[in-house]
Amino acid sequence: MGGWHTMQARRDRLLLSATDLSNHLACRHLTSLDREVALGRRSAPEGFDPRLATLRERGLAHEEAYLEHLRGEGIEVLELPSGGGEEAALAATCEAMRRGVAAIAQAALADGDWRGRADVLLRVERPSDLGAWSYEPVDTKLALETRGGTILQLIVYAELLAAMQGLLPECVGVVTPAGGFVPERYRVAEYQAFAARVRGRLVASLSGSNGTAPTYPLPTAHCDVCRWFRECDARWHRDDHPCLVAGIRRGHERELAAWDVHTLTAFAELRVPLERAPVRGAKETLERLREQARAQLTTRRRGSVYWERLAVEPVPAKAEGDRAAETPRGLARLPAPSPGDVFLDFEGDPFAGEGGLEYLIGTVTLGAGGEIEYRARWATGRAEERAAFEALMDELTARRERFPDFHVYHFSDYEPAALKRLMGRHATREDALDRLLRGERLVDLYRVVAQGVRVGVESYSLKKLEPVYGFEREMPLDEAGRALREVEAALELGRPAEIDEDVRRRVAAYNREDCVSTLRLRDWLEGVRAAAIGEGIDLPRPIPEPEEASEKLTEWQNRVRPVAARLLDGLPADPAEHGDEERARWLLGHSLEFHRREDKVGWWEYFRLAGLSEDERYDEPRAIAGLRFERR
Repeated sequence: MGGWHTMQARRDRLLLSATDLSNHLACRHLTSLDREVALGRRSAPEGFDPRLATLRERGLAHEEAYLEHLRGEGIEVLELPSGGGEEAALAATCEAMRRGVAAIAQAALADGDWRGRADVLLRVERPSDLGAWSYEPVDTKLALETRGGTILQLIVYAELLAAMQGLLPECVGVVTPAGGFVPERYRVAEYQAFAARVRGRLVASLSGSNGTAPTYPLPTAHCDVCRWFRECDARWHRDDHPCLVAGIRRGHERELAAWDVHTLTAFAELRVPLERAPVRGAKETLERLREQARAQLTTRRRGSVYWERLAVEPVPAKAEGDRAAETPRGLARLPAPSPGDVFLDFEGDPFAGEGGLEYLIGTVTLGAGGEIEYRARWATGRAEERAAFEALMDELTARRERFPDFHVYHFSDYEPAALKRLMGRHATREDALDRLLRGERLVDLYRVVAQGVRVGVESYSLKKLEPVYGFEREMPLDEAGRALREVEAALELGRPAEIDEDVRRRVAAYNREDCVSTLRLRDWLEGVRAAAIGEGIDLPRPIPEPEEASEKLTEWQNRVRPVAARLLDGLPADPAEHGDEERARWLLGHSLEFHRREDKVGWWEYFRLAGLSEDERYDEPRAIAGLRFERR
């Protein structure tokens, strides 16, 4: 894993690293905190996150696999020792470069106040001060998509190399798990200006004995993985910062600051309708956020979670050929309860294997006497994942036959995205899932809540909502979190046998409570709906959609299915085990399946059936990725 430690103080100066540059790009306040630590003015937060240790071990394994690939290609690889100090590592790197070693692993780089550790330096035949050769930096990264911070780090490495070899590398490289050990190449000249701008901004922020103006911990995407998060979160609550309003974005916070509104309380107490319109964005959006702030302030003052029912929006009139206009909202999305209803929750790890693994599929149903029946389907590999998915789809198909009015309830878009992903990955049970989607059998209770009620909580996650409907968990969340991390660490490191029965029991207990909580939320929403009807509000149930494919699509299906089946027959369940011919068959077979499914339902129809609004349909890659986004 490349990169030097974060900034260090040496005598009267700060030594900076490529990591400091990417951290500054992610969050300016993080730079201020790291500076304080380097100068000895504060201590770094204590605590050990086992996910970071797992990530590091996976990264080292990925790097070693790349080095083995290079050796297999007949390339000389020199692995520099990690111990011995910075100066010794730098001297060893320079000596290896002068000798012209083909690949130098964990190469130490330095120039002035900047330091770096490149995963690999690859020799290229471009003359430099070293001789007829020079070097380009390559980093091994676990992320499937190369991000700006990675490019910034590599540009720093390239510039450090330029000082050491007298020649700026033409390109830098990134090796991802999906790239087959062929580096993605990026031209240094195309990114130097951007890197220089960020570097200049970083240096300016650190200038002077006391630094420049104080920074504030504004929320960013980096908060999810930052060691300082707890400290920043505590400060937001002390300051009553508007970022605590559920659903607010940075643009809204800037608008409020321009109005001299700097706290959640002040925002909640603004008069509605607002007396002025925002410079950017819709006034209605800001008014909705103001109402959310009011609900959260009411919760704080009452000491219990406050909620209120939103006004019921009438279903838009149907236009010719416009099925999306019929989509009900809020409480009108609730179908009539059925004894065959299923409450579904997945546990998945996006970093296990190639493309992630859905390692536990949990369902809750009600028995004849109303008792809760829970079923857990585990998968620690591709074959088990396929079997679990097929068993689930077979169960849902059987329940549809037995209970024609049944539905599958879930919370958030993870579950439908996971079902589509599994259908595509394993090319199985396509018709069963398509029927569920066409018939609108999947019911996202998050959408019902978000459109039907306003709750005074900072995040509309299932666990934050549970006090509203009185659900109390028996499995402590911190204990469940440790068990989940143990499972995911074992899967990501390729050691599923290390998952013992006690860990499985705790994860299954957590998953079961997620399913039961979804059931209790559905029941509570039914109570809210009944109360609204009792007040004379018209709340019709959704009209069932036809599940059968058109005659044209059925004809196409009958033509393409045998061809796709022959192509996919006998292939290993895990794509990582495919050779060149098997990979070609897999791609062609899935291409046919993709076009069949695209013709049958259409991607826009998938988006509608998933409950995405017109604007949210353009953000569908987030749903397809299947990642959970719960900031706190």
